[in-house]
Amino acid sequence: MSVTIRAMTPDEFRHFYQWSTAQQAAELMKERHISYEAALQAATKEVDEMLPDGLHTKHNYLMTITEAPRGESAGFLWTLHEYTAGKKQSFLCDFAIWESKRRRGYGAAALQLMEKQAIDAGCQESVLFVSDDNAAARALYEKCGYRVLRQSGCGKYMMKPLA
Repeated sequence: MSVTIRAMTPDEFRHFYQWSTAQQAAELMKERHISYEAALQAATKEVDEMLPDGLHTKHNYLMTITEAPRGESAGFLWTLHEYTAGKKQSFLCDFAIWESKRRRGYGAAALQLMEKQAIDAGCQESVLFVSDDNAAARALYEKCGYRVLRQSGCGKYMMKPLA
């Protein structure tokens, strides 16, 4: 198995956008105890604010994870490169491996490729947020060298030094 990451196509971005806002809406429903309609509206607003130019928003990297050599999609990842407390960080905004591809090494391989891309862009650390109820994701991040920075609401911020 070989994994690559590449920039999303416009069609992939449309699929990602719908999937991401729906997933975020489901989380908001649990956190805020609101209707799906209200949660979807809030999730859409947040994603639109974070990606005002969609696929072409500066400092954001929207990538499709593919299984080489066939190029079949295995998932996606979205990172934002920004300066925080004087350090250039890569923040993992969203990440998913399709259900049929899970537990086969795609997630760890994709994170490693994302980290290499971040290092090449001058990032000093990689940061992410994981929900407390997502034990599988938390285990993957810990296996890949991420450590808890702090608890925040219903999840944890995790960080891994790069380079």
